[in-house]
Amino acid sequence: MQLYKTHIIHPTTHVPLIVYFNQTRGFVSFERDERVLKAIYNVKADLALNQTFQESLRRADELCQSQYPLGTLKEAKKFLRKLGIDEKSIQFEQVYVH
Repeated sequence: MQLYKTHIIHPTTHVPLIVYFNQTRGFVSFERDERVLKAIYNVKADLALNQTFQESLRRADELCQSQYPLGTLKEAKKFLRKLGIDEKSIQFEQVYVH
């Protein structure tokens, strides 16, 4: 399996996400970056109680519940740019799965 991932901050919700591109199956999927969220909460504890940010997390969860069919890494990058992600922050790295 050829799997790639990159870390982004969603431009609308400001939620840290991990983007996975599965080249073998041809789709992109999203996951909340819980490690980054934990670090943010450690620095800014009141953010965990902030209603606006919690609503953003709920909206990000909706994004994470779907897979988006794309055939190539180039198409995945183009898709992320259409979402408003700065091209410079899209740094896919290959994930090795055993």
